[in-house]
Amino acid sequence: MPLKRMIALLVVLFSLLPSLVMNLFAYRVAAGQAEERVSVQVSQTAQHVNSELNMVINEASRLMNYSSSYTISNFLSSSTPEARYENAKALGELFSIIRQTQSSNSYILDMSVIGINGRCFSERNGYFNLERPFESYEDFQTVVSLPRTVHVQGSAQSLRGQPWEDNALTVSAAVFKISTNEVCGLLRVSVSKDFIVDILKNAKPSPGGQTLVMDGSGVDLFPSQGSVRLSSGTVRHILEDGTSGTIKSNQALVVYTELPSTGWTIVSVAPTSEVFSSVYQLRASTVLMVLVSILLIVAVNILLSSYIAHPISQLKSLMRSATSGNLDVEIPEIHGQVEIEEVYRSFAALLRETKNLLARIVEEQKNLKKAELTALQSQINPHFLYNTLDSAVWAAESNKNEEAVDLIASLSDFYRLSLRSGMDVIPFETEVNHVSCYLHIMQMRYQDILSYHVDVAPETLRARFPKIILQPIVENAIYHGIKNRRYRRGETGHVEVRARKIPENLLEITVSDTGIGMSPEALAALSRKIDEGVLRSGQSYGLINVNMRLRLMFGEGYTLTLRSQEGCGTQVIIRVPLTEEEDNGL
Repeated sequence: MPLKRMIALLVVLFSLLPSLVMNLFAYRVAAGQAEERVSVQVSQTAQHVNSELNMVINEASRLMNYSSSYTISNFLSSSTPEARYENAKALGELFSIIRQTQSSNSYILDMSVIGINGRCFSERNGYFNLERPFESYEDFQTVVSLPRTVHVQGSAQSLRGQPWEDNALTVSAAVFKISTNEVCGLLRVSVSKDFIVDILKNAKPSPGGQTLVMDGSGVDLFPSQGSVRLSSGTVRHILEDGTSGTIKSNQALVVYTELPSTGWTIVSVAPTSEVFSSVYQLRASTVLMVLVSILLIVAVNILLSSYIAHPISQLKSLMRSATSGNLDVEIPEIHGQVEIEEVYRSFAALLRETKNLLARIVEEQKNLKKAELTALQSQINPHFLYNTLDSAVWAAESNKNEEAVDLIASLSDFYRLSLRSGMDVIPFETEVNHVSCYLHIMQMRYQDILSYHVDVAPETLRARFPKIILQPIVENAIYHGIKNRRYRRGETGHVEVRARKIPENLLEITVSDTGIGMSPEALAALSRKIDEGVLRSGQSYGLINVNMRLRLMFGEGYTLTLRSQEGCGTQVIIRVPLTEEEDNGL
């Protein structure tokens, strides 16, 4: 049977899908409406609790206006027992007057004045001294560190070990000396947590829901019976957000908002079972239809897999093998649907064409790589040839025949190694001889300011290496380093070439000079030019050329590093793979 008929049959079988999609859409719409309705309800609950909690805190915060009272300041600055007694008595009368004029007596447990000198007075405890130094109380130090701010703290630091102190939050403000305006203590109002817990109990967003208040570290400040346990991830998300938002999980819908006056977060939680109870029945019917559809699909696949799926799966396996790089996979003969047979034949033809194309590309890239390397090598500037010949002529005219012969012989060796045709990659020993000839010539020309040393480990001499790499680096070191530095009498610049084998089978070559060096800014600019790889005339031409040819030869398997210190010299370090194979890929 042709594949087209098979597709038609499957379309008929899956005509049940539209009804399935409609049911799923209806379920999502109903669930979204239920979530939106409960989210609005929970948000309103959170706003109500926010308003109530703000009212309590604001009532207590208004009492902080009394922190500038002369009565409080006089008590804290009392110097004699008699004065402390009289001022404590006056302070008790002040607290009594505050009680009579405030409407918040129902939830304010205590008002107290705490001095830095350790002397204290409170409604419940009367006059007493702190059990330990004032600075050892963390809550007090928080107030003193920000004396112009009203501080709300979720738990009270116990002063006298009273049971009511463990069930209170505090609102505190600093007290200043009237004469010097220095902090001399603090006024603290203790507010009953039970009052706030009652507010939270009456603010449930749903029958099984809960409203709680968290501080900046995620601690539930007012735990009550049956408190909801939020996951650590939910708490972390709330604390990181820090403003307001909604979180939906499998267990609950969470709405949170920040209380600006304290930095606390009010969190209202409604169980998901209550939020989506009205849509559970629709979900059950949708799931049932999905299961029936799945059974039908499985039955159809079982019936048709041997006829359609098997050759397609086999073709998929062949394609996966081909895409992983194995283009020599064997394509079997397929007998069955006309379309499947045609796909197999087309795939086999595609593999043949791909292999032929890859072979051509490899050959073309190899030729292109050779051409690029040859072109770059031909760009090495031989301007020193003319200067060397001039030096030889000058030596001959000065009757320094041996020096002239030495110059011309070294120049001959240098160009014999440079102009070897057909040998873009040579033994490293030949490259070392080439740069040694160059250094010898340059030393004879600049013998008053130049000395050199070549130190090459024997195990590196047979390594395969692109030619004319070291000479441009050494030339750069002489012309832009050694010649630009002023030397004292008897002092010369020095160029050193070292090569050694390092771990991971790498060849490390270091060219160092004692020339003028570079500033950090100049070194960074030169490194950028080399990385950009744009050949321009100037100081960096030779190094850019070298870097481009090393990249063509070794790809990402090389490094070229520059180090320099102004006034001390420059160092060029090259690391390339060390190989003695004849087939270097060029």
